[in-house]
Amino acid sequence: MNKESWNKFILENNGSFLQSYEWGEFQERACRRVFRFKCCGPPSSAGADFGEAMQAQFIEMPLPLGKKYWHAQRGPVMSRITKGQDFKEKIKNLIGEIKEKKCPGRIFFRLGLEWESGQGIEKVLLKLGFKQLPYDIEPSQTLILDITKSEEELLAQMHEKWRYNIRLAERKGVKVKFVISDITNFEYYFNEFYRLVDKGTSERKNIKHHPKDYYKKQLEINSEDIKFELFVAEYECKIIAANIVVLFGNRATYLHGATSSEHREVMAPHLLQWEQIKEAKKRGCSEYDFWGIVNEHTKDKRGQSWEGFTRFKKGFGGREVNYIGYWDYPLNKLWYFLYRLVQMARR
Repeated sequence: MNKESWNKFILENNGSFLQSYEWGEFQERACRRVFRFKCCGPPSSAGADFGEAMQAQFIEMPLPLGKKYWHAQRGPVMSRITKGQDFKEKIKNLIGEIKEKKCPGRIFFRLGLEWESGQGIEKVLLKLGFKQLPYDIEPSQTLILDITKSEEELLAQMHEKWRYNIRLAERKGVKVKFVISDITNFEYYFNEFYRLVDKGTSERKNIKHHPKDYYKKQLEINSEDIKFELFVAEYECKIIAANIVVLFGNRATYLHGATSSEHREVMAPHLLQWEQIKEAKKRGCSEYDFWGIVNEHTKDKRGQSWEGFTRFKKGFGGREVNYIGYWDYPLNKLWYFLYRLVQMARR
């Protein structure tokens, strides 16, 4: 499938970077198989094709005993005009296409549609035979900031303490740097990022991190459509905060973050976040996704660390968004039942 045409549809319909062609290539480099599906829209009265109405990129994930499942992270992506019955027909078509694609050992497939709750989509999925996961894979609650506003407006809508902290960090001499993967000192900055990630994880409960190579391979993703970039905050010649931000289409996503327990008084994370927002705005993005918060319904599942992250992110303003979560479609009901039993026992 052509990368350019694949991304064109995803971008035109405000899809997630997790459905980009490059994310699939990243997964393939991690030795996972990737499957892509395109479904065309219905013909018009004149016989012309409306073009692709839906695209779904699935990652094959291993399970014990040679079993596996397919996972569409934040997918499928549908054309913006999709509604009601049209949505149902597209999902039915996708189910049919997946069933036709023979794959020994596959027991279910998983959808993580980036659709906001409250539109009746959940009822449609239940009627089609999907089972809702009682937990998240990627966060279903997030905070999205409209960065088409001026810098003055963005500062004005922040909590006053956040504005103060940004100015404080500047006065204290915190410097923010944007690091690209092909500069000579990239290895130093990347190693500092991972040092903070590793140390921070050991200090906090309910927080996990990926292997070092996982982050490094992400930062090697750099094409015309998508870029993974490292931002660092430096104080007294030492890196004390570092984040990875993804730029895809009109959206910048704050994906990974790490902060030192030292020099907290200089408020480096506030300035770092603000400089990332300004850089995303400069690059032509219209929204900034803080990638995960908790609300009244999910805070008990995430723990105190997530409550702290949420307070920090909400201080910058933005609109709270609640997606419909993740949904499984069993292809082998017995094996799926056993899989869910094991998952519940582990949790």
